[in-house]
Amino acid sequence: MVRQQILTNRLSFTAGRIKDMFNEPNIGLRNDWHTDAVFAQQFFTGPNPTTITLASGTWMKRFTEEAASQAKREVAALFRSALPNSFYIQDFSDFRDRMGANPNEELRSEDGTRPRYGCASVTLFYLPPNGKLHPLAIIPDYKGSMAASVTLFNKRVDPADESVDQANDWPWRYAKTCVLSADWALHEMIIHLNNTHLVEEAVIVAVQRTLPDSHIVFRLLEPHWVVTLSLNTLARSVLIPDVIVPIAGFSAPRIFQFVGHAFTNFDWKALYVPTDLESRGFPLEELDGDKFHNYAYAKDIKDMWMVLRKFVSSVLRDGKHYPNDSAVAADAQIQDWCNEMRSEKGAGMKKFPESISTLDDLIDMVTMCIHIAAPQHTAVNYLQQYYQTFVPNKPSALFSPLPTSLSQLESYTESDLMAALPLEAKQEWLLMAQIPYLLSKQVEQDGNIVTYAATASNNEDPIIAAAGRELSADLDNLASVFLENGQKLDDQNAEYNVLAPDQLAKAIVI
Repeated sequence: MVRQQILTNRLSFTAGRIKDMFNEPNIGLRNDWHTDAVFAQQFFTGPNPTTITLASGTWMKRFTEEAASQAKREVAALFRSALPNSFYIQDFSDFRDRMGANPNEELRSEDGTRPRYGCASVTLFYLPPNGKLHPLAIIPDYKGSMAASVTLFNKRVDPADESVDQANDWPWRYAKTCVLSADWALHEMIIHLNNTHLVEEAVIVAVQRTLPDSHIVFRLLEPHWVVTLSLNTLARSVLIPDVIVPIAGFSAPRIFQFVGHAFTNFDWKALYVPTDLESRGFPLEELDGDKFHNYAYAKDIKDMWMVLRKFVSSVLRDGKHYPNDSAVAADAQIQDWCNEMRSEKGAGMKKFPESISTLDDLIDMVTMCIHIAAPQHTAVNYLQQYYQTFVPNKPSALFSPLPTSLSQLESYTESDLMAALPLEAKQEWLLMAQIPYLLSKQVEQDGNIVTYAATASNNEDPIIAAAGRELSADLDNLASVFLENGQKLDDQNAEYNVLAPDQLAKAIVI
C-alpha cells in the first residue's frame, strides 16, 4: 500500500512530461530500501557518512539504564557481552541548543502549505567484528534527557533475526524516518552547505585579501575555486530562502542560527581527515580490517587526503619557497591570512589557527582547503540524487507532530507513517525530490581531479609540474584501490564510487 501510494503521487506530479530524474536509479527502486541494513549503510556510504561516532560512556550509560527500565533483557545482555568499542551513535541531540531553542520546544515551521516538524534524533548502532552495522535503539526527538524523550528499541537485536517483519514494523520504520529526516537537516544545512560551500568561500575571500597571485599558497589553491563564489551567491539568494527554508522542519530563524553556529565553530584542525576519523572511533590502522570494510567513505577519504597532502608537501618542501619552519613563521602574508580568517572584520572563524608557524602546519592547512573544495564536497554532494529523490527515504521534514510517549509510538500503524510524509504537500514533495537531482549533476571530465593533475603536470613551474606528475600516478593507483573498496561492501546494490578520481570534482562547481 505504501509503495503504491508513493508511486501514484510521483506519477501524478509528472503526468504528460518525462523528467530525466525519474529514469535515474534511486534507493526507492530497491525492494529492501526500508530495511535496517540499508538504513544503517547510509551512515557509512550515503550523503552524510561524516558524523557517525563511537558512542560515549555517557550515552552507553543512558541506553543501558533505559534498556533496564523497559526490561529489554536481550539488549542489556548485548551491552554486557559485546567487545569494547562496538557501539556507535548518530547524535543529533544538540540541535535545539545549536538553534537557540529550549530543550522541550517543539521544532516546527508553518510557512508552507502544511505545518512541518523537525526533530533531534539519536540512534545507537551495534558494529560487531563482521562489520555489519545494525541499529539497536532510536530516540526520535531528544529533549534534553532520556526521561523527557521517547526511546524505541529494535525488536531485531540480532541482525540475522528474520522473525520480525521489517516491512510492517511501523513504529520502528517511523523512528528510522525521523532519523533520516534529522540527517537531511544536518547534511543539507551543515555538512554540505556550511562545511564545504560557506567555509571554502571564507578561504577564497581571505586568501585573495591577503596573498598576492604570485604566492605559492595562492597558486596551489586558486584552481580549486572556479565558480564557488557565484554558486554561493545563488545559494543565499535562491536556494536557502526559496528551497531549504520552505521544506525544512525548522523556522527560518532557527535555520539561520543553526548554520551561523556551525560556521563560527568550524574546527579546522579537528576536522583534518586523519584527526577526525581517529576522534570518531575509526583508527586509521584498522580501517582495512573486517570491522570497517563497509565504511568505504572513511577508507577512500583517508587515502585521498594522503595523496593530496603528498602533492602539497612536494611543492612546499622543495626548498624554493620555504627552506625551513622559520621561513613559514616569517611569512607575514601567511600570518595575515590567519588573522583575516579569525577577525570579526573578516571571516570570524575563531577556530582557524592563530598562526601557522611550521611547514607541516602549512601543508596540513593547504591540504584541508583543497580537501574541502574537492573530495569532501564531492563525497557529500553527488549522492543526493540516489538517496533523496525518493522522498520517503529521507524527507526534509515530518508533516505530523512527533509522538510524546512510548506507548503512543508503539501503537503506530502504516497510516501514522503516511501522515508524516508530504503526500498532501505537493509543492514540498516536488522540491524535496527535484533539488537533489539538480545538485547531483555528473562531474565534467575537464573539471575532475584527474584533469587537474594532468594540467598541473604541465605547469610552467617545474616544482608544481613534478608534483603534478606524481599526483597523476597516485590518482591512477587510487582508482583501483577505491574500486576494490567498493567491491568489499556487503551491499552491492548501491555502488560506492563517488570518490573515484575520474568522478571527483576539483572544485565546488554545483
